[in-house]
Amino acid sequence: MEFFRRLGPIRAISFDLDDTLYDNRPVIERAEQWMVTHMRETYPETALYDRMAWNRLKQRLQQQDPALRHDVSLCRRRMLRDGLLSGGMALARAEQEADVVFARFLEVRSQVTVPAATARVLQTLATRYPLVVITNGNVLVDRLGLDHHFQHILKPGGGLRMKPAPDLFHDMACRLGLPPSQILHVGDDVTTDVAGAVHNGFRSAWLNDVGQSWRRLRILPDVMLTRLEQLLQLV
Repeated sequence: MEFFRRLGPIRAISFDLDDTLYDNRPVIERAEQWMVTHMRETYPETALYDRMAWNRLKQRLQQQDPALRHDVSLCRRRMLRDGLLSGGMALARAEQEADVVFARFLEVRSQVTVPAATARVLQTLATRYPLVVITNGNVLVDRLGLDHHFQHILKPGGGLRMKPAPDLFHDMACRLGLPPSQILHVGDDVTTDVAGAVHNGFRSAWLNDVGQSWRRLRILPDVMLTRLEQLLQLV
């Protein structure tokens, strides 16, 4: 643990999810591959789509509608729908099938193994602070077995932009009724979490459990953690 600024009083803590409370990389890889295989085997309309083809379609949709960059769930449903449309499926059925596949994708994407240490940290902190999730992802938090620890679970979409935009941070502060300077945000990403928190006036704890050099950061957090459990020493 290394400090870069004095924290001051902390009255609430917010958490990123993916790669902060658990390792998301194998989870999303498995979910993406499931989607490609399922679409190829189930729908002749997308039998020729591989990962690259789906990614090109997603990029094209985001270029056409930049708001989709801030709503990963809506973007994926549109991507599935347009993939089916491009293969000749009628619009009404394509929308219906896209919703079905997306729901199954979310289930696969939410098959996460949460480390026991993470659960212990949250259980302890929840007895002392209001805890909030602000995530850019769309994991089903109730599937993680952690949702009972959090007073609010905030995700982008419906007009709210992704971190590091101020939308989710400000929404959290309003819901908690606290000034940003009294809320500590914990996350692994140096842009969405560290820069997002600092630029919006929040305290920032950077979870650097992969040994990155802090000297390369353009914006320093208030504190750098190498293990999530260090939070219990901090607050």
